[in-house]
Amino acid sequence: MPTINANRVGRIVGITNSSFSTARTSDSGTATDGPTGSLSVQFFVGRGAHRFTRAFIHFDTSSITGTVTAAHIDIQGGSTIQGDPNDTILIKSTAFGGDGGTAISTSDMFSSLDYSTAYSTELTTWSTSNNEYTLTSAALSDIQNNNDFTVAVIMHDSDFQNTATAATEDIQIDFNTTITLDYTLAPSGYSHKVSGVASGSIAKVNTVATASIGKINTVD
Repeated sequence: MPTINANRVGRIVGITNSSFSTARTSDSGTATDGPTGSLSVQFFVGRGAHRFTRAFIHFDTSSITGTVTAAHIDIQGGSTIQGDPNDTILIKSTAFGGDGGTAISTSDMFSSLDYSTAYSTELTTWSTSNNEYTLTSAALSDIQNNNDFTVAVIMHDSDFQNTATAATEDIQIDFNTTITLDYTLAPSGYSHKVSGVASGSIAKVNTVATASIGKINTVD
């Protein structure tokens, strides 16, 4: 399974506000391009105050050709494990100027997010070791068709669901560890039956790998 390392990583700590909606939708706060150490992604709530912290990751997917059939993103947890609630999800983002060429900025905090496009399934556990997000069909399509693939790591129950939960949600990411994208491509080569055997069950024809076969007996 081929692997691509994250090209750029950023983190934004949003404003603290008594209004859940204002805190969630504000393009203000403190942005860090290339953060280091164990840092939180979080929805904080306490004494009537709300604050969101989000992480952003860009991958250069220009080298990917063919049909992407599966993919996942691996993120190392920070040194401290946070208890429930800590459900997270990846969604589509246009942060880093859309192409990874621009440092993260506070203007990416909310305006870069596409809540209608979930890039992963909900991750309901978090650990201090590897945390694996299984990517959705929307993510596979964008990885396959675009040169740039940017995700935002956000809390699921509060941020993604747009719900003012009663408890703080929190995870820690080890930003000193490389975040990776692993993907699987569909087999290429001759795609028809040979002697009644489906192509998916054939690895070679007369010792030649199917990926290297365009035609058999002049038949595509």
